[in-house]
Amino acid sequence: MRRKHVLAVLGAVLAVGAAAFAATAASKTAQPASDDPNDASLTYWYWAEPDAPGANNWLKKQVAAYEKAHPKVKIKIVVQSTDTLTSAFTTAAQTKSGPDIATQWATLPVLTPAWNGASVPISDYVPAKEIKNWIGTAENMSGGKLWAMPQYLLGIPFVWNKALFRKAGLNPNKGPKTWAEFLADAKKLKAAGITPFGMGNKDGYGGAWFFSLIGKQNLNSIDELKAAMIGKANFANPKFSGFYKALEDLKKLGYLNSDVASISFEQGLQLFGQKKVAMSWITDGNVAAAAKVLGGTKGMGVSAIPIWGKGKLARSYDTTQSSSAFITKWSKHPNAAAQFLVFLHSPKALKAWYAATGVFPADKRFPARLVTDPVAKQQLALDQSPVSYWPENFVPPQVDQNADLAAGTLITSGSGSPADAVALWVRELKKWKTQHPDEYKNYSKWAVSG
Repeated sequence: MRRKHVLAVLGAVLAVGAAAFAATAASKTAQPASDDPNDASLTYWYWAEPDAPGANNWLKKQVAAYEKAHPKVKIKIVVQSTDTLTSAFTTAAQTKSGPDIATQWATLPVLTPAWNGASVPISDYVPAKEIKNWIGTAENMSGGKLWAMPQYLLGIPFVWNKALFRKAGLNPNKGPKTWAEFLADAKKLKAAGITPFGMGNKDGYGGAWFFSLIGKQNLNSIDELKAAMIGKANFANPKFSGFYKALEDLKKLGYLNSDVASISFEQGLQLFGQKKVAMSWITDGNVAAAAKVLGGTKGMGVSAIPIWGKGKLARSYDTTQSSSAFITKWSKHPNAAAQFLVFLHSPKALKAWYAATGVFPADKRFPARLVTDPVAKQQLALDQSPVSYWPENFVPPQVDQNADLAAGTLITSGSGSPADAVALWVRELKKWKTQHPDEYKNYSKWAVSG
C-alpha cells in the first residue's frame, strides 16, 4: 500500500556507501554511554493522519501519558507533510540532525536509508519476544535485521455508494467483482449523471495506487516485480505496464472525476465520503469515516478490488503496514526511543489507537472482539487475506518519485500516453542503476536473499 498503498515526494536518496550498512547489520549497534531510556529528550517526525484520520491526536495523548509516567523524558512531535516526507528526511540524514525517531513508508523507503547508514536496526534495541507480536515486520527486514516498527495495518478496499447505485438502476448490494463489471457499472452511473469513480492525482499518488492495485494483477509473484526493477525483466512488457491502458480508458470514457488531475491525492480520498462519487478505493481509516456519513452497511458496500489481470496476484489483497517508525543513526538516545516505541504497542495504546482511528493495529495482541461494526468486520476480513502485497513498497524511492508518481499524471492530465508512461519508467530505472550503484547492489542482494 504504500503506498501504497501507496505516498510522498520521494526525493533524491542518500549516496552514502554500503560499507556502513554492512558493518551495522553484522553487529550490534554501538549504544551511547549516556543513553538512559528514562532520561531523554526525543524528537519524533510523525506521519499517519492521511492513512488513519485521528492518528495525530492519538499520538499526542500517548506522549502525554508516557511523559507523565517518565517525568525525565520529553518527546517533541513534528507532524510531517505527505509531499515532503522522504525529501525532508533525506536532508536531515545529509546533516545527521533532526529526528530521533522518523517515519517512512514500509520496505524500500525504510530500507534505503538503512542501507545508506541513516538508521539503526530496531531489532538491536527491542527484544525478540516483543517483536514477535508485531504484524508486518517482514516488509522491513534486511540482512537479518528489522529496521522499523509497524504501528497499524493499511488495507485499501473497493467501496461503492448504495444510494447512487440505486439511482443508476444498479443492484446496491452487488459491487463489481471483475473489471468488465466495473466498466459496465461505470457506464450506467455516468448515464444517470453520476461521477462513477473518484480519485486525486495532482501529486501522482492516485496513479501510484493504480499501479499497486491494478498493475500487480498480471504478476504471479512479487519477485517478478523485483526482477523488473533490477533489469532481469523488461518493465515495458505489458505484463508489468499494461495497466496504463486501463487508466487511460477510464479517463477517456469520462469515468473519473473531472478534476482528477487538479486535486491532491488526499482530496481524492475524501470524495467518496462526501457523496460526490459512486465508487472508489480508499484506506481503512477513510472507510471508517465514510461509514459514519453513509450509514454503515446500509449506505455503502465494501469488497476487494475488481479483478483486471490474469496473474496469480489478481486475487491477492493489498494490506501493508504503511507508515513505519525507525530510530536514526545520529540519535543520542536510541534506547529511550525504542522504549517509547514499545510503549505504543502496549495494550492500552493499541485499544486507544483503534478507538481514535478505526484502523487495525499491527499487533497480534489487539483483541478482535473490539471490532463490532459490520463494515469494520468486512475490512478486517480483507486485511487478514492470506496473500497481500503493496507493490509500491518494492519500487526504489528514486524510481517511485520520478516514474511511478510522474507516469500516472501523464495519463490523468492528458499530457501523455501509456507509451510515454512506460518510456519514463524505463529511463528512470536505468538512471537509478547508473546514478546509485550501491543502492542497486543492495537492492539486488535483498531481492534474492532478503
